[in-house]
Amino acid sequence: MAMNPLRRSLSIFVATILANAILFPLVGQQAFGQSSSGPSSGLQTALLQEMAGPHDDVQESWAQEVHTATPSDTPSADAGDQNVMPVSWSMQSPHCGDVACDGCQIVGCDGQSCTCGCDPCQCPTPPAPCIDCPHVSTLSPYFNVNIFGALKLDMLYNTARPVSPAVPFFLGPDSLRGLDENTVSLHARQTTVGAAFTGPQVGDFQSGGLAMAMFFNDAVIVDQYGFLPLQAYGELKNQDWRFAAGLQFDVFSPGLPTVLPFSALAATGNAGNSFRGQVRLERYFYPAEDEQLTLQFALSDPITTTIDPTFRVSEDNGWPNVEGRAAIGLGAIEGAGLAARRPFEIGVSGVIGQIRTTPAPPEDRVVADVWGLATDLYWKMTDSFGIAGELYTGRTLGTYNGGILQNINAETLEGIRSSGAWLEFFYFWNANLHSHAGYGIDDPRDGDVPDAPGAAGRISNSVYFANLLWDLNQTFRIGFEFTWRETDYKTLLNNEGAGFHTQFQWAF
Repeated sequence: MAMNPLRRSLSIFVATILANAILFPLVGQQAFGQSSSGPSSGLQTALLQEMAGPHDDVQESWAQEVHTATPSDTPSADAGDQNVMPVSWSMQSPHCGDVACDGCQIVGCDGQSCTCGCDPCQCPTPPAPCIDCPHVSTLSPYFNVNIFGALKLDMLYNTARPVSPAVPFFLGPDSLRGLDENTVSLHARQTTVGAAFTGPQVGDFQSGGLAMAMFFNDAVIVDQYGFLPLQAYGELKNQDWRFAAGLQFDVFSPGLPTVLPFSALAATGNAGNSFRGQVRLERYFYPAEDEQLTLQFALSDPITTTIDPTFRVSEDNGWPNVEGRAAIGLGAIEGAGLAARRPFEIGVSGVIGQIRTTPAPPEDRVVADVWGLATDLYWKMTDSFGIAGELYTGRTLGTYNGGILQNINAETLEGIRSSGAWLEFFYFWNANLHSHAGYGIDDPRDGDVPDAPGAAGRISNSVYFANLLWDLNQTFRIGFEFTWRETDYKTLLNNEGAGFHTQFQWAF
């Protein structure tokens, strides 16, 4: 009996996952050792963690050891061998904590592997050779610039047509004629480039900034190549305060699941993580050495069209949105830089504002209130297992990726009320192989959604996801992901289908 395409696809995917779970840990331990990269708390952190690569702290500690070693301890520059590692180095093992490797001399990691007590560890990727001027030249002599990024190829196959095929947010309505709607997309639009700026001290504050972009056009959902700024801000910060101004991600609902598409469950329960012009102030308190209270406040642009250009039908009502968040983190900080976080974090956030829509005469202008409340959680329960999630409710949150990207009712012009949530479980099979699985749902209030078929009103959108991410070394990652998505319409045909996503990433 012939096997239908969906069952065949699922069988192939399950076989792939089983093979990865059995073979990859062995290959990773023997050929590459182990590395790690933890889950992320927000889109900016997630992107920077991906591009930092696993065990960037190992690379950093190795570089520091080489720089502080005596000449007799450091490989000779005349030897011409860039693959010679120091005699010993340390790593953070997900099972052992901070442990030191044995004293073997490693050359290129070809024939030997260094052990860390109870786990094999990964030989650090040797840095590129030094150059005479290791920083980017700028017109201002007061700033240093570090260039970073990630080259990506994403391959997606879906049994039902998503919007959009390369970056799924929701499914289009099912075919009235019963036609097949499977799609395939191979693209590099999620390739990311960025620059981190470090400037002079301004009183007690360190100046700096960040610029980051992807190769989408001016709206992600349009699914075309272009140049899309994600971040472009300057900042002043110290241990207790941070001030930032420019293009930034939302303060409201900043949690983020670990998935392969850039959409990241937007329109499927993950509100927030849009990017808009913003002025932000943050204050940090430290009740104890392993505790931190964070307060965030921001004034932001009410209308952003970087996800969906249809939001341009409305405009601001003459004043900015107000966003705020309070969060507490417990435990020792893990990671470094913007990827640093504590093993337990919980936050509460909100947003208020207004937008207005002016129809053609004789219809009256309608002013819609914007408001939202959200709570986010990240909990690394053990060295290998943890959960993350978020819950939101509010009104007129389409520009904040809520309401299945529906901001207002196209007929009444009133804001659409909606609620949503997502939950993720993550597990590290070993330090360089980890899986993330979960569920997300976005549920607008049915009565607020327009009835006209032409409005394509969506009343529910949900997804199950599971993935396997393999960090071969500090720069190269392969990811596999399976999704099952369901989208319900008010007057059009509902749709459901499976998705298969493979991603190759080279971080620099």
